[in-house]
Amino acid sequence: MKLLTTKPNNNLRQEFYTKNQLLRSSFTEISPQDYLSFVFSNKRDHDELVVVFGEERDGKTVKQRGTVTRVRFGEIWSLAWCQNAYIPYCDFKNNYYHSKTLESVRGFVNDCDGVTSIKLVKILRYLWNFLPAEPTHIVNSGKGLHFVYLLSTPIKVKGLRWTLDSLNKAIQDTFSQLIEIDKHPIVHPYRFPGFQTKINTTASVFQVRQPYSLEQLARYFKIQTMPEKTNKKHSTRAEVHVLPNGRRAFFEWVLRKLFKNPPIPGRRHNSFFALGIIAYKCKREVPYDEALETIPMVYEDMSDRNLHLGFTMDEAYKAFLKGYKAKYVKASWKYLCDLLAWDYRPNKRNKRTRQEHLWYLQKIRKIQKEEKELQIKRLLELGYSKTQIAEILGMSRRNLYKTYGYLLKT
Repeated sequence: MKLLTTKPNNNLRQEFYTKNQLLRSSFTEISPQDYLSFVFSNKRDHDELVVVFGEERDGKTVKQRGTVTRVRFGEIWSLAWCQNAYIPYCDFKNNYYHSKTLESVRGFVNDCDGVTSIKLVKILRYLWNFLPAEPTHIVNSGKGLHFVYLLSTPIKVKGLRWTLDSLNKAIQDTFSQLIEIDKHPIVHPYRFPGFQTKINTTASVFQVRQPYSLEQLARYFKIQTMPEKTNKKHSTRAEVHVLPNGRRAFFEWVLRKLFKNPPIPGRRHNSFFALGIIAYKCKREVPYDEALETIPMVYEDMSDRNLHLGFTMDEAYKAFLKGYKAKYVKASWKYLCDLLAWDYRPNKRNKRTRQEHLWYLQKIRKIQKEEKELQIKRLLELGYSKTQIAEILGMSRRNLYKTYGYLLKT
């Protein structure tokens, strides 16, 4: 009986070492310590890192439930013996592990299970040339492989959540057309090189090429990083400002309702369409990227409450973008309430005085301008031209010079 139980593990370990030899013949193997330091280059020994421990089972019996802990970066290798320790390629606010607290992203991962040495040869020989961009690293994680796309610098999620989610989906969809993979969200944790695998080997890593910038990956995988362009004929000031409900108060009220009292089944898809209309009406007070960030929060909140949504996150984005068009701008708030089966009583300033309300609007505009200034500075440092920067920001080159010309003269 012992031979029957140990022989499969021996075969899997032999496959693991064969895959290492194949990868070593084509790429450069790097040490796990160098890889970890490269991924988390701005971490110091006293900084904490989120580590997720997976569930341990003995047949159908759960020996240990999954847990999340924080470990000092300098002490991370004390957990290398664990077979169920995983690390996400991202950072979180106050190291609180949740999709809503996601702060920055460091890379995208394609998780391929059950990759044998024969399958690896086919991937490297035939499928490699069909990829829009090669992965930066390949991790031999035991039975499978991780194809990693590392970013040259950690990307802050604020204002880019839709772009990052779309890019993660596009990368995984591209791989799924070629080989079978397990699709995961950005916050999903993975086994890191140097940690023990389930077949009692140590995960290894190989470098394929240098990391990408976010703009490079978005271009290779054809992700639009700027707001959807609207028809100029229907986007005049008068059409927006004449509406009685083009105010941030109505937008925030809809968000509260979506979180606390989501629409009845059959109308939840309409809720994201309505949110797109409302965001368009309030676009001078609610930044486009800020409105996009609310979609995954609302969607995941419904999922966490075990509500049967009946549609995917991608469909939610499409519904929002469909509503974010000029031709729906004349929809009244009464029509939207009927669409969602809600009752709304408009409040002009959300209990603020006129002076407080004007100060509030000035603050919002200032924050929005500061965010764009930081983005322009970052793109200039990366060597982007003025035309490319204008396209990424979703504005004309003329407006870019008019508004942010003082940044472009340097």
